[in-house]
Amino acid sequence: MDAVLALLFIAALIAGPLGVLAVRDRRRESAEAVLADIRAAVRRRLRGESLLSVQVVPATLTRPGRVVLSTPTGYEYLTKAVWTTVARRVPAGYELVVVTRPSPVAPEQSDRALPRAA
Repeated sequence: MDAVLALLFIAALIAGPLGVLAVRDRRRESAEAVLADIRAAVRRRLRGESLLSVQVVPATLTRPGRVVLSTPTGYEYLTKAVWTTVARRVPAGYELVVVTRPSPVAPEQSDRALPRAA
């Protein structure tokens, strides 16, 4: 009886992590499929490559998956042009996140005259 319990314990130590890895790999594969679909739709909508970045974070047990759209400062019009197309393609269980970055130079600082060196 002790040998059977030891064998079951060892089997659980091996099968448990393998099961977790299998679930994680399946989630990553589905996130990559979502990423490929959204990138293809963005390319079609913008008629080629652009500075729009698309990232997909797979879901975990505690949070849903995420589709992240971001552009460099000054290219926000790309996000505005494609966000409806992307929103239609985001599957259930995923969030759509649009990242906007503030300008590196604040407007109140850019209006100030620079001091002279000489």
